[in-house]
Amino acid sequence: MKDEGKKDYKEDLNQLYKEKDELEDDIKKLDQEKIQRLQNINEELEKKVEWLDKDRIKAIKERDNYRKQVNNFRGKKWSNSLKMISVLATLDLIIIPILVSFLNIPIQWLFISIGIITFFGILTIANYMSGTSPFDTGEVRKALTGSIVIIYLALVPLITFGTVTIPAEEPIKTIVTNFTWIVGAIVIFYFGSRAVEEYVKAKN
Repeated sequence: MKDEGKKDYKEDLNQLYKEKDELEDDIKKLDQEKIQRLQNINEELEKKVEWLDKDRIKAIKERDNYRKQVNNFRGKKWSNSLKMISVLATLDLIIIPILVSFLNIPIQWLFISIGIITFFGILTIANYMSGTSPFDTGEVRKALTGSIVIIYLALVPLITFGTVTIPAEEPIKTIVTNFTWIVGAIVIFYFGSRAVEEYVKAKN
C-alpha cells in the first residue's frame, strides 16, 4: 500500500511539474505575442509620427508659400493701383486740358470731363483695392467725394489765375459760393461718417 501511495504521489508530482512546464511555455508564448503586438503598435505609431511630421512640414511650406503669394499679390495690387492713379492723373491734368484747348471746347466741358472720369476712376480703383465684386456704398462715397473735391481744386486755380473768368452776374457768383459750401459739407460729412463708423465698430 505504501509503495502504491508513493507511486501515485510521484505520478501526481510529475503531472504537476508537467503542467507547470506547460504553463511556463504558455506564459512565454503570451509574453512573446504581447511583445510582438507592442512592437507592431510602436512601429505603427512611429509611422504615424513620420506622416504627421511630413504633413506638418508640408503645411508649413504651404503656409509660407501662401504668405509669399499674399505679399506678392499685395505688392502687385499696390503697383497696379499706382499705375491706375497715374493714368487717372494723366487724363485729368494733361490729356483732358489739351483736348479742350486744342479743340476749342467750352471750358465748362473741362470740369464735366474731369468730374466724370475722376468719379469712375476712383470708383474703379477703390473697388480694385477692396477686392469686392459689386460696388458698395463706401466706394461710391469715396468716388463722389474725390471727384467733387478734384473739380473744386481744378476750378479754384483757374479762377485765381484768370484762366476762367466768372461773369459779373450775381447768380454765377452765388453758384460758385454755394459750390464751395457744398464741397466743405461733403468733406466734413465724409470724414464725420468715417468717424461714426469707427465709433460704432469700437462699441460693438
